[in-house]
Order: sequence, then C-alpha cells, then structure tokens
Amino acid sequence: MANLQHIRRRIKSVKNIQKITNAMDMIARSRFNAAREALLKNLPYVDKTREIMRRVMGQMRGQEYEHPFIKTREDLIAEQQEGAGKFLFIVIASDKGLAGSFSSNVLKEAHDTIEYDGTSENTSLDDDGEEENFHKKNFDALKGIKPTAKRTPKQQRQMTATGGIAKATGRSSGTKTSSGGGEVREYHDADYIEGIELITVGRKATTHFKQRGYNIIKSYHGISERPQYKYAKKITDLVMERFASGEIIDVTLIYTQFKSAISCAPDDVTLLPIVTDDYVKSSANLKEEYIYEPDVVSILNDFLPRRIATRIYGAMLHSAASELSSRMNAMSNATDNAQELVGRLNLFYNKVRQAGITNEINEIVGGANALE
Repeated sequence: MANLQHIRRRIKSVKNIQKITNAMDMIARSRFNAAREALLKNLPYVDKTREIMRRVMGQMRGQEYEHPFIKTREDLIAEQQEGAGKFLFIVIASDKGLAGSFSSNVLKEAHDTIEYDGTSENTSLDDDGEEENFHKKNFDALKGIKPTAKRTPKQQRQMTATGGIAKATGRSSGTKTSSGGGEVREYHDADYIEGIELITVGRKATTHFKQRGYNIIKSYHGISERPQYKYAKKITDLVMERFASGEIIDVTLIYTQFKSAISCAPDDVTLLPIVTDDYVKSSANLKEEYIYEPDVVSILNDFLPRRIATRIYGAMLHSAASELSSRMNAMSNATDNAQELVGRLNLFYNKVRQAGITNEINEIVGGANALE
C-alpha cells in the first residue's frame, strides 16, 4: 500500500510547481502584450518602407545603375557559378527555455536552410512580394533552360561542407525517425563548415551552432524578449560592411514569424543581394510616378541600409512575440496539467486513506470476534 506521507509530499511538490508555472504564465502574458503592441506599431513603418522601395526601384527601370547590394537575376546566376564568397545566415532564437518547441523549430529551419541541396523547385513570396530564398531556387529553371543533373558550385559546397547530410531527395539536415507519431531529429556535428558564417541572436542559437562547429562571427544575448532597433542597426552595419567588401555573397535571415497568440511558424528570407527583377515586377501595377530630390540614386543609396535594418528589426519583433506566446501557452498547459495531476493525486490519496481505515476497522472487528 502506498505511503500517505509520500503522497502528501508529492501533492505539495506539484502544487509548488503549479504556482511557479502560473507565475511564469502571467509574466509571459504581460510581456506578450507589450511585444505584440510593439510589433503592431512597427507594421505601418515596414509597409511604408516596402512601398518606397518598390516605387524607387520601379522608377529606375531602364536606367544603368550599379550597387553592390542590388543585382539582376543574371548577375546572381553568374556569381553562384563562380563560387566566390561566403554565405551568411542570421538566426534569431531565444535566450531562455520553457517556451515549448519555439527554439527547436527555428533551429530545424536554420539547418534545413543552411544544408539545403537545391532539389526543391517550390517558390514562395514573402511579405514584400519578393521571391524568398533565391539561393534555394533552381537557377537554370529560372533562366528558362532545362535543368541538368550537375549541381551548382553552391550546392556542391553545401554537400561537401555538410558531409552529404542534405540528401538529394529533399530538404533534410539530419536523420528523422518516427516513433509513436512523434519525430526525433538528429543533428550531425561538423568540425568546420566551410563557406558558412552565422550571426546569432539568443543563447539557444549560439550554444546550438557553437557545439556543432559552425563559424559564429557575432552573437547577441539578452535581447530576444525585448529587441531594440540599435541592435538591428549593428547587425546591418556588420552585414553591409562584409557584403560590400565581397567576403559574403548571400545573406539569409531566419526567424519565427508571428501569426497569432496560438500560431507562429519559422521562416527565412533573403536579405542580400536585392534582386531588381522582383521589385520591377512587383512595381508594375504602380501607376503614379514621383519626382525625387536630389535624385533617385541618392535616395536609394541612403534608403537601402534603413530598409535592411527595418527588416531585421521586424524579424526580431516577430520572434519576440512568438517566443512569449509560445512560453505563455507552454506555461498555461503546464499549469492545467499540474491541476489535473493534483486532482488525480487527491483521489488516489483518499482511496489509500479509505483503504487504510477499512483495514483498521476489519482488524478491530476481527479482534473483537476473537475475544468472544
């Protein structure tokens, strides 16, 4: 028979944990409201910068203009085939745990993106109407020629760097095994990933990739829940400096997109280079033409860094709201589970106690019968 004292101790322990999870739920709820408010306030500015970018790029149709951040589709294809330069990935995760699958999902997305082998031909559009992840597209298919079985230099570099982890049958960054309806994922460690550099936001991302031998050139901690524009500006300055010098030829941003309080999904977008074809196509429906002073080129040169910083800051706000909503839901579920467990333990405690009382009564009755 179970010990009543042991059951009482367990009930007390579960109630104490319930108090902690309930407190963390309330804290996450209050912080989530602030993070969502900051995200909503930032959306109009993001929309306006997108509109300005489309109009300026559309205004430059037919003009000869060279900029290290702006390239045509043909230039990108030629650059990919040369195989010069490194690939930079900005990964935004969390500083703390107890947020459900928030960090694991964005890290899976990061591995899928970094170790992608270029076999998928799916095309998606981001919130700017631009084609996401140009490095994931089949470049020959975009040019209108038949794709060949030969991999591009970038795909070959990724396959070599990851030791063939990215299989030619799809986007895979490790071994997936199914057990009981769940998925267990194994990440393959790499001593050194040649041609790949990372900028991480959040201790979870830094620890994860550092343990696997990735080259992390910069990391930011303690800002995942309360992002600030100044950190997005620092990341932008570093990215632009390395991109302008030719050290990197592709910059991808990986973060968690906030959709609602109960829904968020990891996403990745290409920050640099900016493809003129996408903007020209998206600005085709804009009928109005503006007069710019001093000129379109000067405005574009000053506006590009701000546009990139805005997108990074927006991704940080999305990630913060997603992290807090995930933590809020996880702690709420933990509190409810603790309450349910306490109820089951109380029922079990009463059953054991009643069984003990019944046993004592039987002993008393048996003893009285023996004396007769």
